[in-house]
Amino acid sequence: MPLATGGEERRTNSRIRALLASSGEGLVVVGADGTICVMNETAETFLGVKRKDAVGSPVSVLGCDEISVLVEDVMSGTRRRIPVQMMVADRTMSCRAVGFSDDGETGCAVVLRDDTELVSQQERAEAILAGAGDGLIVFDPDSRVTYVNPAAVEMLGRPLKKAMGRHASLAEILGEAPPASDEAVPCWRLKECRREECPAYGQIDPRCWLKCGTPGPDGKPMRYSDKRAMCLLCEVYEANSRHLGEFGEGVAREVTISDPEHRVLEVRTNPVVSKSGKYLGCVTSLHDVTAEREIAIMKNEFVSMVSHELRTPLTSIKGYVDLIVDGEAGEINDVQKEFLQIVQENSDRLVSLINDLLDISRIESGRVHLKVEPLQMEEVLEGVVDTFRTYAEQSDVELTSHVARGLPRAAGDRDRVGQVLMNLVSNAIKYSPGGGSARVSARRVGNEVLVEVKDTGIGIEPDDVKQLFTKFFRVDSSLTREIGGTGLGLSICKSVIELHGGEIGVRSKPGKGSTFWFTIPVASADLVRTPEIEGPLEAGGGTVLVVDKDPEVADLIGTYLEKRGYEVLQAHSAVEAVQMAAKHQPTAITLDVMLDDMDGFDLLQRFKDDARTADIPVVVLSIVCDQGKSMRLGAANYLEKPIDSSRLVKVIDSLVGAVTSPVVLVVDDDRSIVDTMATTLRTKGFAVACAYDGREAIQAVEAQRPDLILLDLRMPVMDGYQVIQELKRREDTKDIPIVVMTAYHIDDDRIGILQMAAEQIDKPLSADDVVEQVERVLGGRG
Repeated sequence: MPLATGGEERRTNSRIRALLASSGEGLVVVGADGTICVMNETAETFLGVKRKDAVGSPVSVLGCDEISVLVEDVMSGTRRRIPVQMMVADRTMSCRAVGFSDDGETGCAVVLRDDTELVSQQERAEAILAGAGDGLIVFDPDSRVTYVNPAAVEMLGRPLKKAMGRHASLAEILGEAPPASDEAVPCWRLKECRREECPAYGQIDPRCWLKCGTPGPDGKPMRYSDKRAMCLLCEVYEANSRHLGEFGEGVAREVTISDPEHRVLEVRTNPVVSKSGKYLGCVTSLHDVTAEREIAIMKNEFVSMVSHELRTPLTSIKGYVDLIVDGEAGEINDVQKEFLQIVQENSDRLVSLINDLLDISRIESGRVHLKVEPLQMEEVLEGVVDTFRTYAEQSDVELTSHVARGLPRAAGDRDRVGQVLMNLVSNAIKYSPGGGSARVSARRVGNEVLVEVKDTGIGIEPDDVKQLFTKFFRVDSSLTREIGGTGLGLSICKSVIELHGGEIGVRSKPGKGSTFWFTIPVASADLVRTPEIEGPLEAGGGTVLVVDKDPEVADLIGTYLEKRGYEVLQAHSAVEAVQMAAKHQPTAITLDVMLDDMDGFDLLQRFKDDARTADIPVVVLSIVCDQGKSMRLGAANYLEKPIDSSRLVKVIDSLVGAVTSPVVLVVDDDRSIVDTMATTLRTKGFAVACAYDGREAIQAVEAQRPDLILLDLRMPVMDGYQVIQELKRREDTKDIPIVVMTAYHIDDDRIGILQMAAEQIDKPLSADDVVEQVERVLGGRG
């Protein structure tokens, strides 16, 4: 290939020679006869062959078999799209060859690039990835596996060579069920879109959220992060991501692998995005948490075992001391009573510490089940304030509460929200000096109820605020050391509120007091409280079977119940319990799940499977109560040891009363009327359920059919007319007698509905007259 001649042509050739000489890439041009026509200085340096010796000589003079083979292939018409990598001395070279036609003859241009530094960087990067403790799997934009590090191979227990370079879903690699990818439909087809300028248009790949350059609302191409944020709100992403087995970026999930060995892996996928915002692929990390999970299980088992060994003797200590202080074992003098009260206080304190440890264990293991219902926060706050009023007066702290007018009901577990409030109010009183104040308030903020507990106490340093809600952390001060505690209370509060979907925090200044606050969601319209039945004030009698392997604890429970007027039978094994329940048909059963000859939950299932005992209400009593499992198996209620005698008696009264006494459902939005009616009816020997609107009334009837309903007509949510219509149209509830209570003029167009009621009582009501009316309708039962 002779160079041009003539003045202008010589200048052009000089410029070309200068460009070739200064190029960072080596160039070798081979003519049709197989000899080298052109070779630049960079190629001379790369190959170590003088240009003067190479030009006019065959390619073999370069001493590189790879170049000779590459030139031969190109000259014969073979196309090589992928560069050939070769080693020349200590350099790593990348070699590409391109054919060309010169006057009808075929030539070849060979381009050489020094990739030594690039390869070195790649080797360093791969060495780093290979040395990582976590498993790493790299996918390109088309979901082809491009890299798997040794840690991932070791964790998964199998080679992944077959997955390299091909399309593979993460589920397939992890050995899970493959996603239903056939059900995924591309967005342009699903939406019948005709935006041909969109990169996802016409594509078979349904993962439109990975396509960059989609026109945004302003018409400009969108970056990956912006596109992704928009796609997360799209119904196409919601459907297709589920079918394709995508679990969201940065979201960790646990996967259990059993073959070839048991492992628990924490799997997390993150995108790889270029500086220009283009999606380059993703990296999935595998973190082995098997040991952590095994330790967590061992810890929970240890906590359960220790708490069992502590709670069992505490149940007897606390129970019998309470009985002695109450005078059940005879008169005691003032000195004896004072000493026993000290034992009482310290046993209560020990129970509280154990409860905190168990709460943390249950929350961490996911065994806390919330009983979410609509909460009247004014009642919850007043209940907590009443509980601490005496303690506040003794501490010379003024305790007040305030609830904003018109505050909607909150969605929460009454006991758990009360637990949080009691912890915060207790702290507010304890850490406020004499003469200070503590104020509990509640108001609505957006779709949440905000509760605040404000005190005038010692305050908290900013550094301590950051750690305040972590486990076992306690502010280091003379007052906190004097008061004592585990440092678990606020951590438990945080976990409980987060389980409700709320937040908790604190605002504080040293010496200026603190304001602890938390939020819980406003109750939705379809969330309805299920009213509980309360038994008569005077026990109606009945037989209770107490099942407990510890005779001393069984005697204690029996003493509580006999004092209330119940006849008590005892069983200390599962076999004995089955026989006695079938023979004596007790009115109720209390069941400890820690039995020697059978798991207590298996015994509960056996009770419910036996037609002779299926309808007997069972109250589960246990050291570590599994609320969810108890209720799923049909337990009527559950209580934890040490036993609260008043709570036990109330639960048994309600169950026995619901079985042996007529049940009256009182429905009125005026709580004072409901309370008055309920108390009077219970005094007369009735069991009572209380509802404050029509929907709660329907819920109560569905939970347990009452013998009679006292019903107000004017109520929110669902009025009395609607309740009558709903109940009378059902076959299973149409014969329940309904006594209407009203102070308003009856709607003329709804008189027909009232005729379905049994009786009508006008307000203002006399409680005794109402009871007389109820007894008459029920035929004197009571």
